Amino acid sequence: MDAGIRIERSPTSHLRDISFRANGITACLRIPPIIIDSSTKAMFLNLIAYKLSSDVERDFISYLRFLDSLIDHADDIKELQSIGILQNNLGTHKEVTIFFNTIGKLGIKLPCLQRRESENSEAPLESL
Repeated sequence: MDAGIRIERSPTSHLRDISFRANGITACLRIPPIIIDSSTKAMFLNLIAYKLSSDVERDFISYLRFLDSLIDHADDIKELQSIGILQNNLGTHKEVTIFFNTIGKLGIKLPCLQRRESENSEAPLESL
C-alpha cells in the first residue's frame, strides 16, 4: 500500500470543486482542471481587479493562490498536466511556472487586498 497524497482531476471545472479526503495513511486531493493560454493572464488580471473592486467573494483569488502553492518548478506543471488538471497552451512548463508564481503573488502585493482579507480573517495574509 502506498502512503501519501494522490492528486486527481475533479469531475467538474467549478473552482469550488476542490476536495481533500483522508483515509488512514493515504489521501486524495481533487482539483478542477484549468486551461492556460495566451489570453489567460489578461483574463486573470481582469478578474482580480473585478474581485478587488467589489464586495463579491474572492474564491478566484484563493484558487490562484492555491495553485501557486502547488507550483514551484516546471516539474510541477508537468505533473499537473499528466493527470489532466492543467492544460498548457501557453508555452514551456517554465513559462507557466513563472506565470503562476507571478499571478499568485499579485494579490499579496496589493494593499487593498491585504486590508480587506485581514478584516475578514483572524490570520494575517502573509501566513496563508
